[in-house]
Amino acid sequence: MIGMVFASIGGLIGLALLVGGIAVLAAYAFGRDDDGYFKSDRRQLESATYAITTEDVDLGVDEVDWAPDDVLGNVRVQVDGGEKPVFVGIGLDDDVDRYLADVARDELIEFDGDNPQFDLHEGSAPRTPPGEQGFWVAEAEGGGEQALTWDAEFGRWTAVVMNADAARDIDVQADAGLKLDWAIWAGLGMLVVGLLMSAGAVAVILLIGRRAGR
Repeated sequence: MIGMVFASIGGLIGLALLVGGIAVLAAYAFGRDDDGYFKSDRRQLESATYAITTEDVDLGVDEVDWAPDDVLGNVRVQVDGGEKPVFVGIGLDDDVDRYLADVARDELIEFDGDNPQFDLHEGSAPRTPPGEQGFWVAEAEGGGEQALTWDAEFGRWTAVVMNADAARDIDVQADAGLKLDWAIWAGLGMLVVGLLMSAGAVAVILLIGRRAGR
């Protein structure tokens, strides 16, 4: 009886891994764009301030010692300000906070809905344009669509969108994407382990049932 219980539990775990593996592989096959990114919907971002920033993004500082940065994948942020030159950059939280300490800005706190939500921070104009700063780990600047790509690293980061000349009033179309090259291997691993566990559980249950019948 105990063996039957454990075999049933193992079968359920195997089935969950099997379904999860199929879902991951389906997303990898059909949920990415032509460049291999899992991409958000494009949203209109408007602000009467000098900058739009994300909330602080914590990519696990404590994991630096044991996990490779490759597990974080590649990040892409695309913004389109039309003919007006725009800037998009990613920097460490502390560096961005120092640059925008007294600058009027909108912090993006909700990007998934139809109407992005912001938290307003009062302030004045920045002293220098964003492109003159040297702390960005990735940046893009110019007219039309700008695409920032970054091999993500552990740490605490903030993404910033501004007009290239640091002027007030930002109006851009934006989306974000993530590329995880290892996702296909994770999906295949889950699929194989799920199949083995499910098949093993079925075999054990049949064996126990046969012995009980005798």
